[in-house]
Amino acid sequence: MYGKVTQYFRKRNYGFIRGTDGNTYFVHYNNQNGEYLAPGYYVYFKPFQNDRSDYNAKNIMVIETPERSR
Repeated sequence: MYGKVTQYFRKRNYGFIRGTDGNTYFVHYNNQNGEYLAPGYYVYFKPFQNDRSDYNAKNIMVIETPERSR
């Protein structure tokens, strides 16, 4: 699934991605595959469920950043 990073809290190591389906997905640092995330980044991710939430993201890949599109 594709989406856009809406918030990322670097000091707390988590953030949120708005998916193309309209849902907001939680992303934790452990599921980023080493990718640097910041608000406005367009990403590809795999949605998954866990015992805390139905909307989580893993295997994040940055597709486009605001700096690259200029």
